[in-house]
Amino acid sequence: MSAASTAFNVNRVKRQLEVWLGKENVSDAEVDKINYSRDAWPLRLLRLGRLIIEAKPDLIVWPQTVEQIQRIVKLANQESIPIIPVSGAGGVAGGILATTGGIIVDVKKMNRVLFLDEESFTVTVEPGILGYELEEYLEARGYTTGHLPSSIYSSALGGFAAARSAGVLSSKYGKIEDMITGLEVVLPTGELLRTKAVPRSSMGPDLKQLFIGSEGTYGIITELTLRIAPSPEETQFASFLFPDLHSGMNAVKQVFRQDLKPALIRLYDENETRFVLSRFKPPSDGACVLNFIYRATKDFVRLEKRTVTKICLEGGAEDLGPGPSKHWWNNRFDLYYPSSMNMGPGMLYDVLDVASSYANLEKMYWEMRKAIEAFGVGTMSHFSHFYPDGGNIYVIFVGHANSPEEVETKYQQIWDAGLEAAHRAGGTLSHQHGVGLLKAPWMPIEHGETGFALLQAIKQYLDPNNIMNPGKLGFGNETSKFPKEGASQ
Repeated sequence: MSAASTAFNVNRVKRQLEVWLGKENVSDAEVDKINYSRDAWPLRLLRLGRLIIEAKPDLIVWPQTVEQIQRIVKLANQESIPIIPVSGAGGVAGGILATTGGIIVDVKKMNRVLFLDEESFTVTVEPGILGYELEEYLEARGYTTGHLPSSIYSSALGGFAAARSAGVLSSKYGKIEDMITGLEVVLPTGELLRTKAVPRSSMGPDLKQLFIGSEGTYGIITELTLRIAPSPEETQFASFLFPDLHSGMNAVKQVFRQDLKPALIRLYDENETRFVLSRFKPPSDGACVLNFIYRATKDFVRLEKRTVTKICLEGGAEDLGPGPSKHWWNNRFDLYYPSSMNMGPGMLYDVLDVASSYANLEKMYWEMRKAIEAFGVGTMSHFSHFYPDGGNIYVIFVGHANSPEEVETKYQQIWDAGLEAAHRAGGTLSHQHGVGLLKAPWMPIEHGETGFALLQAIKQYLDPNNIMNPGKLGFGNETSKFPKEGASQ
């Protein structure tokens, strides 16, 4: 699949876009191009710290209507100009980088709530509305989406859908793909596709799920309808200290076997437990903290909390009270903004975000930890999205290298080793952080040769000129890791 051409008359295209959108909504200013040359991918932030500016777009536009987006896309398709959709720019995998130049289409000005259906418990919104803006709107009316990622102040609904996002309360409310009931999408030809916003359907494959997770490679999402829930009557917190990771994991499984779904279930390994409990009490070697948050009616919270406490105490845990869990909740945004993740020269860091069934979850943790720590870096991990059949792992690594070149080499080696270990253990290589450029070479490994060929065929059909976010999800990417020696299918 050939990439769209970047050899286009920028001035002529800019003038045409200014007619359609207004001069204030089109830019080729160098400061804007530099600003849109990155997301929150740590490797790209490290390069920016060295004043290495890459992946600059030729133009940035801020449309305000679906019709404007259709015009932009039709023009781009006719002239084979790359289009990179942007909605929030809070991703951590390089999913919005203009590696082939082209036009950044930032939907930030399409940020309205279109319709609140209180009878059906749904809300319809434009893709540029930030997560916290939607929550504030809903909370004022007694509702919530339950979708509360740590990036909620800097990420938007279109991006949530494009990368299959998860909020910290996903154990109760699900991930974004569980909440979306309908979509409107501008296809790479400029045509408009709308799926019905219905609770369930058996009229063939679910088209909306084709675009959820497509990271702008199949089209631009211009409208979303989501399920909402009543605001909780009561919120309570609980924390327990288990003697080891295995006993904490067993308690989590018992919670789901009792058909309970606390809003938050968050289990820390021994390394992160020492960090989490630093202000409370020093844990014994190997001990692991398990945090819960309950959000529901007062009666249900009381019942759920009593049952979960019984499970944990019978599993050998010490009841720490609400302190650690409540402290995390009240300070959960402090570490997650990119500006707070800046480190000194020679430092390297990132987070591997994977998931698996309970049958493989602990094995995957230990294999990933061994593979990553072999590079002389430290790790700490937590399991923060649990479901009845399994959960995810965040493996955080922090280390040092002697030169910028060694930082990048070591960074890539750690990622390769960590993802290989996760794949061997039967895990998926991304739970919520998407694919972008970082994990693009791993797409054929994740889906298998036949599965990935099918995804590419869909891309070719929808986007024959390959204008939509070229190179993301591994489409047209010549650095694919498939086949890879020793990697099972």
